[in-house]
Amino acid sequence: MVDYLVVALQHPSGGWVAVLPDFVGITGRAPSMQLAIERATAGAREMCAVLFDIKKAMPEPSDLAAVQANRIWVEEYGIDWQHALVQTVALTHPGVGMRRRPVRRESKVVEWSRRVAARRASTAAAAYATQAE
Repeated sequence: MVDYLVVALQHPSGGWVAVLPDFVGITGRAPSMQLAIERATAGAREMCAVLFDIKKAMPEPSDLAAVQANRIWVEEYGIDWQHALVQTVALTHPGVGMRRRPVRRESKVVEWSRRVAARRASTAAAAYATQAE
């Protein structure tokens, strides 16, 4: 897992905006701050999956000092550092986490044994039903 910075700020028209400086163009907008962060994080995960699929390197996490020094990024998103909230979110890079194994198909012997047992059970039930009458 890698910790990335997320900057959340209140939008002038209401609601919240969350921005991840390491993922260009990824933002999350919502009525609550936590939901905005979750939406931005989901966008970053999607971008990580695309980068993994095309075999590109994941972005390196920036530290807060480097983000604050990036004047172009700060002006582009209109960030007022006195009113911004900064958090970190942990993202796992695709291909690193746990993988689900496909369900193994049963062998022919096991399948045949299961079918024979089911057939015997159904014939035994039919025989019991005729005896009960």
